[in-house]
Amino acid sequence: MEQVEKVREYLTNNNLDALLVSDKADQYYLANFTGDDGFVVIDSKNIYIVTDARFFEQIKVESPNSTIVNIVQTPLADFISNSYKSIAIESDSLLAADYQTIVDTGIKIESANLLVKKLRMHKSPEEIALIKKAAEITDKVYDHIVKFIKIGMTEKEVANEIEYFGKKLGAQALSFETIVASGIRSSYPHGNATDKKIDEGDVVTLDFGFVYKNYFSDITRTVAMGSIDSEMKKVYEAVLSAEEAGMKFAPMVETFGDLDRVVRGHIEDSGYGEYFNHGTGHGLGLVCHDYPTIRRSNNDQLESNIVFTVEPGIYLPGKAGVRIEDDMYVNDKGESVRLTNSTNELIIIK
Repeated sequence: MEQVEKVREYLTNNNLDALLVSDKADQYYLANFTGDDGFVVIDSKNIYIVTDARFFEQIKVESPNSTIVNIVQTPLADFISNSYKSIAIESDSLLAADYQTIVDTGIKIESANLLVKKLRMHKSPEEIALIKKAAEITDKVYDHIVKFIKIGMTEKEVANEIEYFGKKLGAQALSFETIVASGIRSSYPHGNATDKKIDEGDVVTLDFGFVYKNYFSDITRTVAMGSIDSEMKKVYEAVLSAEEAGMKFAPMVETFGDLDRVVRGHIEDSGYGEYFNHGTGHGLGLVCHDYPTIRRSNNDQLESNIVFTVEPGIYLPGKAGVRIEDDMYVNDKGESVRLTNSTNELIIIK
């Protein structure tokens, strides 16, 4: 696998013997291991999966070229200290207790938090096709939910229908807990669904996504129930303009920080800059909020075949909020490609 060879090249260049992989998405990416308890260790010749007997049979199917290490018989720190003099770790996903047992062995340790995440950032055509399939499910769910939602329903009723319909269409799982936030609650960027009833005149933020064969999608739409007042219509138009600018100019900027500046600049020009209180977007792949984060301080190059979201929002405290989000990437021809294709125009549900 090309990605494993790149890890080995990193180890050689940094005079390290092995990489301990504790991040679950990275474990799947490098070793196809989907177990929820265990470690992957990669050295110059081997891929080891250190876990217990619950996963032995599935490893034989998922990762036949790996070697199983029984963690019950050989604890992780013992395996590492008996095999290597130096190791790279993912310190941002390694439990403190596991880290301490490795430190206590006295071997050389270096952090390599972004090593695999930066490899995962660039998607193969096969990965993009899987994200596209996940995105197609979200599109179909949105088309369904705007016909389903009615004044008087609770936010939870709407969220339950989103989740049921997505799984009916073949989704493996939810990308995250579905957000349905209506009225004043739409000013909460992460307003998970409650028993609140959806009223006439509410704007409703719908933020949801689905997993297809381990790859994630993420979409946000904001709809109006019955009517929308003039200020919220202005807010919607400002957010829509900012989102479309982000998708249009993504191939023309150099870094993800530049993209944030483009989108944020549109919100600031509309007069609502202080009410856009989060990053412009995030990477998307084997996890929903993947590397990179799209914020002004990120100087990573915005290169082709990196899948990410563009999701500006304006949130007026005590009144309402609007967020619009799509999944996209820039192809090898330098063109913006949307993976979520539901209309982002304002829908007023009568």
